[in-house]
Amino acid sequence: MPTGFRRTASQRLSGTALVVAPRRAGRGALGGAALALALVSGAAGGWLWRESRIAPDPVPPASSTEVRSQLDRIEQGRLALRLSEARGRELERQIDALNQQLAESQEQLAFFRKAREGKR
Repeated sequence: MPTGFRRTASQRLSGTALVVAPRRAGRGALGGAALALALVSGAAGGWLWRESRIAPDPVPPASSTEVRSQLDRIEQGRLALRLSEARGRELERQIDALNQQLAESQEQLAFFRKAREGKR
């Protein structure tokens, strides 16, 4: 067992760097450039694919008669909507009037019932 500050043979072997082959200077830069090129091309390809998936289908131009008929249908729909809204307002007004008549009839009925009970 060694005593002192001297290094043993195994310590000397493990303390040095093990070089299997000398390092080439150009390989790291070439690998980095290839990696950057792969990343850029992948990103560009993904962007192009996404844009092609999002792009709307081209709509064929409509003739003036088709456009006119569609505008007529839209106008008819608007008129039908206004008419139904007016009918709805009229029905609500009629319902309110009927509810008021019902309340008055119930008050009269209650009055007649009290009057009949008072005669007994």
